Amino acid sequence: MIRLLAALLLVAFAFTLTPAPPTDAQSKTLVVTGYGGRWSEVMKKALVAPFEKQHGVKVEIVTGITTEWVAKLMAAGPDNPPFDVVMGNEPPFPIPRERGFFDTRNDTLAPNIKNVYPKALIGDTSVVLFWSRIGLAYRTDAVAKKPASWKDFWDAEYAGKRGTYVIGNTLGINFLFMADKLYGKDYFDIDAGVAAIKRAQSKLVDFTGTMEKNLEQKEVVIAVLHDGAAYDLQKRGLPIDWVAPREGTPILDQVIQVTRGSKNKELAWKLIDAYLSPEVQLAFANELFFSPTNRTVKLPPDVAKKIISGPADVEKLLLFDWGQVAKQRPQWTERWNKEMR
Repeated sequence: MIRLLAALLLVAFAFTLTPAPPTDAQSKTLVVTGYGGRWSEVMKKALVAPFEKQHGVKVEIVTGITTEWVAKLMAAGPDNPPFDVVMGNEPPFPIPRERGFFDTRNDTLAPNIKNVYPKALIGDTSVVLFWSRIGLAYRTDAVAKKPASWKDFWDAEYAGKRGTYVIGNTLGINFLFMADKLYGKDYFDIDAGVAAIKRAQSKLVDFTGTMEKNLEQKEVVIAVLHDGAAYDLQKRGLPIDWVAPREGTPILDQVIQVTRGSKNKELAWKLIDAYLSPEVQLAFANELFFSPTNRTVKLPPDVAKKIISGPADVEKLLLFDWGQVAKQRPQWTERWNKEMR
């Protein structure tokens, strides 16, 4: 009998040493979109690693560009999305937003949403994480005078050494709108803008990273680029500077939302809350010069002077109605492709 009791006690003790099976939260994988390169490095360090540790989950980052993610989302349908959280540039998002692909914004699960500037709220589903100003980057060792205007892009000094983007790129279509206004009657005088860009005979690329390499290798000496990318190159020791042209700077925004069909909505909104936390927002500002939308973030002076900082800067933002743009973009793209081929 004593031997039997001892055996039972040993069995019971062994069970106490056996690790408990993972909880439902621990077994979950949260699928989110994100860019590669430096963005991915900062995202993993500042956001993903702490979030995984705190919540006992795995965060899978699907890298690429916004148009690719939206195409996959639309193909899968709203009830079976390939992502729990979709982050990217705003221009492709109005159509899936209008068709009910996104969850209603939840500031109970993501209370940091209450701290963002009102301009960072889009519809009732989405929030802007970061802003960047679109302007002109240039090589200080290859340019005789500092550009000050969008019109300077067409200066004869830069012949054969100018760089911009195809219309499918967010910076590309924003630059087209600026060219429309400069050489036509308004921001949407597409014929005038396309003709002006064709006349410039620029190097056209489809990705910001490619433009950065072109600047680095002196393939171009002046380029359409957002402030964060230019200052990141500068921080790496390259003779690059950036200017906000006097006619105004349109915005490259990083917009985030939870998919309506996500099976992990609570965790998804908590991830967005972490993205909007002062700690993560500050990390992206310090490392990549992305402008925080959380108005409580305290920026170091040397960073604050290079990016959007404070209500006065936010008031100057040149924002387009991408919902209206989306309705006309196919015909504009057709016009562009016809002229630029």
